[in-house]
Parts: sequence; C-alpha cells; structure tokens
Amino acid sequence: MNNNTNIAKGFATTAGEGERIWFVADTLTLKATAASTGKSYTVVECLTSPGGGPPPHIHTNEDEFWYVLDGTFEIHIGDEVHAIGPGGFAFGPRGTPHHFRNTATTPSRILLAFTPGGIEDFFRESGQPAINDGPAPSVDEAEIARMTAAAPKYGIQRAAAEN
Repeated sequence: MNNNTNIAKGFATTAGEGERIWFVADTLTLKATAASTGKSYTVVECLTSPGGGPPPHIHTNEDEFWYVLDGTFEIHIGDEVHAIGPGGFAFGPRGTPHHFRNTATTPSRILLAFTPGGIEDFFRESGQPAINDGPAPSVDEAEIARMTAAAPKYGIQRAAAEN
C-alpha cells in the first residue's frame, strides 16, 4: 500500500516565505513540507551562525541532502568531511552519522532536503516559532529536553562526537 498522496498542483514559495522555526541556534524556514509534497520530501532553508550547525546525529527514516546557498560549510558524512561553498551539494543516506558546520565568518544559508517528508514535525516539536528577524537564541536545557523527548518518535539518534 502506498501511503503517499498525489500532489494536486504545483506550488512556489518566495524568498523569506515559509514557516520559521528556531532550532539548535539556527533559523529554519520551511519551503516544502510533507503536507505540500504528498509526504515525498521536506525542504528547509537554514540560516546558520558562524560555527553553528546541529550536533552529530543519524536519521533512520530519511535520506538528507545539502545545497550551500552562501558562505562555506563543512559537511560531515560518516568518516568524510567535505568543504562546500556556494553551489556545492552533498548527500547523506539514512543510517549514516552526519552533521554540518558553518565555517564562514558571517551567518550563512544552506538548503536542507529530506526524503521522505515529515521531519519538519521534529523541528516544530523541538524548536520554537521564530518570533522576529533577529538571530535564533542559543540552545538551552528546555530545547535539549524537547529534542531528547521527540527524537525517538522521528527515528533520530545521537551520533558519537568527533575527536
């Protein structure tokens, strides 16, 4: 049985448009969600502070890919580290430890995509709605508790930190 629904019509989002969530000190803007793609994929624009990015983790339900919009990022996929600038692309299959880090000296943007869709609900449960255009707040104990509680529901596991 196919759980995906057909997408009835195309859609577009403009620059700055989309639900915004503060998550791990980044600002996420949801550009495409499971609801808008028949559960096929999720696309998120991520504004990341210098040195920022999520901790090492594993998705058991989704493949993930990254496309750098501006700035420079290190994309860690398994044991490999890729230095990627604007226009660069990387892919990480589900089950593979990964994370990214903004290596630029300015806030930078990276496009994240996940297949199948649905991980945006983890971001909603773990983060908080972005209430202004300022930088995202630092991660606090409450956010860590929300992530820890939500992660198993979404097949997300903590990965070992790198040396």
